[in-house]
Amino acid sequence: MFVSSLIGFMISGIIVVLIIPLIRRISIAIGAVAVPNHRTMHSTIMPRLGGLAIFISFMSALSMMYPQIIPSLPAFWGLLVAAFMIEIVGVLDDVYTLSAKWKLLGQILAAMTVALSGYTVDQVHIPFAQDLYFPGWISIVLTVLWIVGLINALNWIDGLDGLATGIAGISCITLCIIAGLTGNMIVLVLSATLLGSLAGFYMFNSEPASIFMGESGSAFLGFVLAVISILGFKQAVFVSFIIPLLILGVPLLDTLLAMTRRGIQGRPLYEADRGHVHHRLTDIGVSRRSTVYTLYGISSFLGMCAIILTKASTSAITLVMLLLLLALLTLAGAELVGIFKGNRPLYQLLRKLRRVREEN
Repeated sequence: MFVSSLIGFMISGIIVVLIIPLIRRISIAIGAVAVPNHRTMHSTIMPRLGGLAIFISFMSALSMMYPQIIPSLPAFWGLLVAAFMIEIVGVLDDVYTLSAKWKLLGQILAAMTVALSGYTVDQVHIPFAQDLYFPGWISIVLTVLWIVGLINALNWIDGLDGLATGIAGISCITLCIIAGLTGNMIVLVLSATLLGSLAGFYMFNSEPASIFMGESGSAFLGFVLAVISILGFKQAVFVSFIIPLLILGVPLLDTLLAMTRRGIQGRPLYEADRGHVHHRLTDIGVSRRSTVYTLYGISSFLGMCAIILTKASTSAITLVMLLLLLALLTLAGAELVGIFKGNRPLYQLLRKLRRVREEN
C-alpha cells in the first residue's frame, strides 16, 4: 500500500497539471467564472471550475489502483455515487449559482448515501473518559452532520488564493502520517492521492491564482476529507474524538464562529458574508500572503498536535490540549475583531493603528 500511495500521489498530481489549462478554457467559455463583489478578495474575473480538475485527477488515479482499493472498501460504489453527487452539485453551482437550499439538499443526500453504505460515526474515544457508542439512527445523523459541516467549512475558508488548497493539503499530510503510524493503509492511499491532486492544483491556485477551485472543489475536498476521517474512526487507535477536529481545526472553527456570529446578529446561518477569519486578519492590516501563511502555520500546528495524540501519554495529552487552547484563542481573537467592526472602539483603534503605520 505504501507503493500504491506514492503511485496515487504522482498520477493524480500529473493529471491535474495536464488538464488545468483545458479546464480553465472550458470554465471561461461556459461562463463558470467568479465575478468580484463586496465579499470577495479578488479584483478580476476568474475561472472557477478548478475543482473539476481535482475531481478528475483524483478519480482517475484511484481507478488505476482499483484492484488494490476495492478489498478495503466493501461499499465502494456507494461512496463513488455520493462523490459524483457532490461534484455534480458543485459544478452546477459554479456554472449557474444554485441557491443555498439546493446545495444543502444535494449535500445531505450525498451524506445519507455514505451513511447508508455503512460508513458512519458510531464510536468515538474521548481522552480521560469512556468510549461513546451511538445507536444506528444517531450515528447516521452524526455522519450527515459531519460530512455536510466539513463540506461547508472548506467552502467558507476558500477566500484567498491558495488558502483552502493549502489547508486541505496540510490535512492530507497529517492524515498520511497518522495512517502510516496506525497502519490504516486505505486512509494512507486516499490521503496521498488527494494530496497529489492538491499539490498540482496549488501551482495554479497560489497567489497570484490563475484559477479558483469553486464549489466543485471546496465541496468535493470537504466530502473526501470527511469520508477519510470516518474511515479513520474505524480503528480504535485513530478514533480519538479530538484528532479529526485537530486535523481540520481551522475550517471547522471558522465555520463555528461564523454561524455563532450570524446567529447573534439575527441573520441566516448560511448567509454569505465578509466576516471569516481571513477577512478579519486582512481587515487589521495583515497582508493577504501573510494571512494565508498564518493560517497554514496554525493548521500545521494543529496537525502536529493530532500526530502527537495518536501515540501520546496522559501528560503529553494535557500539554497538547493546552497548546490547542492557545491556537483556538488566536483564531477566536481574529473573530472578535469582527464583533467590534464598524464604529465600535476596538475596530476603530485597530484601523487607526494601521493608518499610522502606513503613514510612517
